[in-house]
Amino acid sequence: MGIIQLQPKDYALNEVVVKAERPLVKVEDGRLGYNLTALAESHVVNNAYEALTRLPGIQEDRGTLTLAGAGSLTVILNGKPTTMDAGQLETLLRNTPINRVEKVEVMYSAPPEYHVRGAVVNVVLKRSNDYAFQGEISADYKNKYFNSGNMKGNFRLSTPKMAFDVLYGANNVKNMEYIDLYSRHTLKGELYDITQNEQLRSKYWNHNLRTAFEYNFDDKNNINIAYTGSYTPDQYNNSRTNGNYQTSNVDKYIDTHMNNIMLQYHSGFGLDIGGDYTRYISNNNQSLLADYTDGDLSRFSMVGGQRIERYSVYADQKHQLSKEWNLGYGVSYRFAKDRDFQTYSQVTGDIHTQDTYSDLKEQTAGFYVSLGRNYASGTSFSISATGEYYTIGNYHKWAVYPQASLTYLKTPKHIFQLSLSTDKTYPSYWDMQSSVSYLNGYTELWGTPGLKPMTAYNLNGSYILKQKYIFNLFFMHTSDYFVQAPYQSTERLALIYKNTNWNYMQLWGVNLILPFKAGNWLDSRLTMTGMQMHQRCDNFFDIPFDRRKWLFSSSLDNAFKINKNLSFELIGNVQTPAIQGTFDIGTVFDLTAGVKWNFANDKISLSARCNDIFNEGMPKTKVRFKGQYLDMNSAAYSRAFTVHFSFRFGGYKKKEIKEVDTSRFGM
Repeated sequence: MGIIQLQPKDYALNEVVVKAERPLVKVEDGRLGYNLTALAESHVVNNAYEALTRLPGIQEDRGTLTLAGAGSLTVILNGKPTTMDAGQLETLLRNTPINRVEKVEVMYSAPPEYHVRGAVVNVVLKRSNDYAFQGEISADYKNKYFNSGNMKGNFRLSTPKMAFDVLYGANNVKNMEYIDLYSRHTLKGELYDITQNEQLRSKYWNHNLRTAFEYNFDDKNNINIAYTGSYTPDQYNNSRTNGNYQTSNVDKYIDTHMNNIMLQYHSGFGLDIGGDYTRYISNNNQSLLADYTDGDLSRFSMVGGQRIERYSVYADQKHQLSKEWNLGYGVSYRFAKDRDFQTYSQVTGDIHTQDTYSDLKEQTAGFYVSLGRNYASGTSFSISATGEYYTIGNYHKWAVYPQASLTYLKTPKHIFQLSLSTDKTYPSYWDMQSSVSYLNGYTELWGTPGLKPMTAYNLNGSYILKQKYIFNLFFMHTSDYFVQAPYQSTERLALIYKNTNWNYMQLWGVNLILPFKAGNWLDSRLTMTGMQMHQRCDNFFDIPFDRRKWLFSSSLDNAFKINKNLSFELIGNVQTPAIQGTFDIGTVFDLTAGVKWNFANDKISLSARCNDIFNEGMPKTKVRFKGQYLDMNSAAYSRAFTVHFSFRFGGYKKKEIKEVDTSRFGM
């Protein structure tokens, strides 16, 4: 054919458009990484905690975050433990703006250097790497029967060497809850039909403060110091009950303070050390007056309190070995001292009261060794074993917790994960006391001395397609599981709630996460879960149970982008009936809608949201088991309407500096 010569020639193109879809999830060293800011762009979320509820597979169930396919979920900051409990950490995250979060990591099996076990969400906060002063002030209005609201402010001053943060929030809380109860109570061969309506009210101011200082010695060595305080003075709770068996009134005044200080040091040679201290004080005064239809009258006054001090320290070392191997080991120690008391006075009538005082000391010492390898292809695996010695009172326990995870990256479009984890959950200090709390003249809450911690074994397998579709299989077996369940006493007319250790609770099933888009105006995500529940307890009063139930749930999260500054969301959740011990839990349906408007160059945000539009988010519950007959409905006033306003100010002043290496931050 001879020689063909190509002659160069220039062409002018009118326009070149490159389109790409941002991946929903990135897998890094076995962790599912999410850009929280990007996920929250089109959703009506106003703080870090609300943004976490929009992560794939994560939902908020009556104030608790859950991860589909996991037994329990722990939230941590910057990859390290804290002595703050879940509620205190939630308060901190609700006062943290989304733009302060660098990334979020989700793991079904936490690595041992996190010093928590089981599924975990690691919230990594941004570090200082430039000159800037910025902040945000916000206010909320909320209507949920009562009008309430809050005000928040946060400020951040940073340089390449250091950063200083201040966050403050004041929350005016007013709650109302109605509980309708019908109890067919069999006592000594006679049947009593008891109906009552209970109104629960609470109102208080809650104040939250956090100050944090970080200093970068260089691009690999830094130190962090933070103080967190939460104060709730003069909380007032009231319970008024009317029924055909008794009419009662309970007044309770509570004053609580929590203070936490944390210190962390991260080195460039793989050493992390740190610790924190938490002090919690709660004082309460309670009075009860119960007037029974047979003419009897019961009353008492009670003074109680709780003092908790918790310390924790840890040290972790990681070595990068040859051929992409890594070795880690570390130790941790936690000490807690809990003093509880309650003293009764002015006791009248046939009511059982007992003055109690307890002084518990709890110690937990742990050590671990881990080995892993990260391949250049993206495949990684890790195995570890954590030894733990736990003691509280006369209870002493040695335990070993294995952990393993494997991530196989065939291509970025096909990722396989397999994880094994063990977890232990301890009861609250108050639940382990011998005290009795009276909710009204019929309902009582019992403590359980000797309540043992529950141990969970979790096996998860996931397939991630195209970095957005997630298919998950899971199995969980929890021995000594405990949860509150009701019991109609066979000795007297009393409804008793008590935590009891079950033989086990077992779950297995499948979870699917299917996102889809339509142009630039619709971003949706469908989450579906199907599982079987198996619960067995041979020592639940005189009515042991062994129950199974299939459960299905589905959630559809829709975000509509009207234009650059205006977005709308519509979220629907449905769950089929479930079981909890002797409880039968009814169907749950929840529909939430919201709208958000950003203006003034995204410095001002105004949003509105209505949760549980049809007031069906709280399930009706019943007991029909071995002579126990109970109906409860607490669905009144679950609908809430919220308006949020925020103003962001300040920004970065660029300076040419060497970029800070954050690749290992949060490890």
